[in-house]
Amino acid sequence: MSLGCSCGVGFHFVTGAGWSFGSCFRGGRCWLVPPAAALAPSGWSRGREHGGLQGALRASRLLKPPRVVRSGPAIRSPAGVAAAEHGSALWASRLSPRGAEDQALAGGIMVTEQEVEAIGQVLVDPKQPLQARFRALFTLRGLGGPRAIAWISRAFDDDSALLKHELAYCLGQMQDSRAIPVLTGVLCDTRQEPMVRHEAGEALGAIGNPQVLELLRQYCSDPTVEVAETCQLAVRRLEWLQQHPGQPTVAGPYLSVDPAPPAEERDVGQLREALLDETLPLFDRYRAMFALRNAGGQEAALALAEGLRCGSALFRHEVGYVLGQLQHEAAVPQLAATLARPAESPMVRHECAEALGAIARPSCLPALHAHTADPERVVRESCLVALDMYEQERGPFQQDRPEQPRPLP
Repeated sequence: MSLGCSCGVGFHFVTGAGWSFGSCFRGGRCWLVPPAAALAPSGWSRGREHGGLQGALRASRLLKPPRVVRSGPAIRSPAGVAAAEHGSALWASRLSPRGAEDQALAGGIMVTEQEVEAIGQVLVDPKQPLQARFRALFTLRGLGGPRAIAWISRAFDDDSALLKHELAYCLGQMQDSRAIPVLTGVLCDTRQEPMVRHEAGEALGAIGNPQVLELLRQYCSDPTVEVAETCQLAVRRLEWLQQHPGQPTVAGPYLSVDPAPPAEERDVGQLREALLDETLPLFDRYRAMFALRNAGGQEAALALAEGLRCGSALFRHEVGYVLGQLQHEAAVPQLAATLARPAESPMVRHECAEALGAIARPSCLPALHAHTADPERVVRESCLVALDMYEQERGPFQQDRPEQPRPLP
């Protein structure tokens, strides 16, 4: 059986029992593959070799996801992607549209506790390469459920702020209220790095459960500005959801659960003015930011790039994030200049590095190579990730269609 990931950014993760967990980084979709198939040379093997740490990060934050065509009863995965329970899901990769060839047949194989444990052990083992740990993290994110949450939660004792930041992000994107206790603990723990606490606060808002409103309001005045502003945004998001019942939490061309819904305004000039207006509430500027991202194109990219020189570190870091999602080369000079500023917040520089990797044009390379030995650990790790992203975007992909991969329930 020849297995493939149509987007070219998949991998398989073989457990001790010989089963292979397949995950598509673009959509967060997971499959179980029988042991015999796992041993065969396949497109997923190439996807695993090309994917790595950059694939995990891009799946969660930097990639414009594929279009999903639903057939039959829809199932919402933890990553927010709907798939047909007994029909087919057609995945149209942004980089390589394949139409009806991108099919996956549904199935119902359950994952055993031992298999989840095998993946969790990789995630929490500091002796494992960071690349393997990120693969384990995003496999657990795709599987979802209380056991996956428990294993992800155990890794918050790690010394990598980049990894812990992604742990919190994944828990928020899973939108499972069972993750609230651990995220609350991370937010309240002042020993954690600001970017990790910030991500925990954002994740609590992403889950969308109003039970955390009072907690978030307490931290709206946290002495760490990034944490305080994040909690203010999370409170506004939860209040917005209460005022707009029934509104989808994920809308537009991107499948990420964002800190604010996109503004209804569609004029790029008006959105630019709102983005750069520092007298407006941060929530309203974020809404303009995500509307510009959804609008796309050079004009929107240049408007967003102007935001890298204004506002708070939290605001600028989010601008870097959405420029990575947008993947427009027009923003490269501004992203490179921000990465090169040593006085800039590490969390901003980190997002700019990953954005350059996602854009993946030759003009991105000098800035990334220049900072692979940066004194800031999160910056140098992000540059290495970004260079991996570049190779993935520029390299050849195996485009074999999967034969009967089985999505996990």
